[in-house]
Amino acid sequence: MFSIDFTATTKKSIILTLFALFFMSCVFLLMIGSSFHTMSPPDTYLGIDNIGETPAQRIEFLTRLGYNVNSSSEESQNIRIPIEFGDVYTNYNTLQKQNGTDLLYYRGAECVRYTYLSEDDDKHINLIVCEGRIIGGDECTVTLDGEMNALRKGENGK
Repeated sequence: MFSIDFTATTKKSIILTLFALFFMSCVFLLMIGSSFHTMSPPDTYLGIDNIGETPAQRIEFLTRLGYNVNSSSEESQNIRIPIEFGDVYTNYNTLQKQNGTDLLYYRGAECVRYTYLSEDDDKHINLIVCEGRIIGGDECTVTLDGEMNALRKGENGK
């Protein structure tokens, strides 16, 4: 009959090794899942300084693009850019690429979407802010046959 006799020191070493492997595996999985995005937000969006940490900075950004929005209409929602893009995000990213940004670089990033009401028409203006920088946005109408467009420079975004 074969018998293995572990000493207390050997048992402790095995337990500590298994614990260390488990701990390192957890840390690795958290790193992968929590911040997948690979690019720091750029310093401009559509050629305009894109700092968007405060309501005043976001309103100033939209004003410089030519949008006239109601500042008291601001609504915000925390969002996470998905790691895998379905059809909706693929189409939305096509809009963002028109303005020189690519949301693929921000997969997994925690962001905030700010929505404003236009004072000139029935459009809603959305901004996506990541790490205090505006990385995307759109203008859209909220009707059954509504449309969504990329943000534009010029008077009233046109």
